[in-house]
Amino acid sequence: MISGKSAVIGFTFLLFAVLGILYFQTASTEKIVYEENFGDISEIEGDFLRCEDSTLYLETQNSAQTAEGAWNKNVSLSPGRISWKWDGQDTGNFSLWLKVTFSDHKSIYYVAAGSRNPQSEGEFYRDSENRRRFSPSIVIAGIPRGMVKRDLIEDYTRYCGPVENVRVVRLSAGFGDYSIIQRNILRISDLKIYSQI
Repeated sequence: MISGKSAVIGFTFLLFAVLGILYFQTASTEKIVYEENFGDISEIEGDFLRCEDSTLYLETQNSAQTAEGAWNKNVSLSPGRISWKWDGQDTGNFSLWLKVTFSDHKSIYYVAAGSRNPQSEGEFYRDSENRRRFSPSIVIAGIPRGMVKRDLIEDYTRYCGPVENVRVVRLSAGFGDYSIIQRNILRISDLKIYSQI
């Protein structure tokens, strides 16, 4: 006869096995549909913005200099999960953000913790009847530095409304060093977008 202790151990083992199978099935249903290496210098604006080893970074060489820069890339992707890594050294009075622009002219800024908010407040555009419209940008501030994972569908739904026939049409990153005390070495890498398969 099986003792109570053996039954509990057996049940616990079975539970972990089932959870492990479910985890790997869920993890395998996502695939990377976009991965950025920041290698195209035509997408980079700013004298101190550089790319090395698939990392985009701003370094103004010394603390007395200030500078800013931006990276922009036109894409056509279904919204899914997005991840990136960002960090900084000797930071103070800086700007570091990632912007996702959608096909309906809405956009979401992800702003690093401690960073100034971006200058842009939104986008003017012409609707299907040629009327001038304004779409304000959503700013999600205070995102910790390090590895970031966000769900674009969840964020869009929460701040912009239902996701219907919306695509990601542009990715942008902004860097700014406004301090004459800190060097503000700012970096973004490992930018990826995933979709369900």
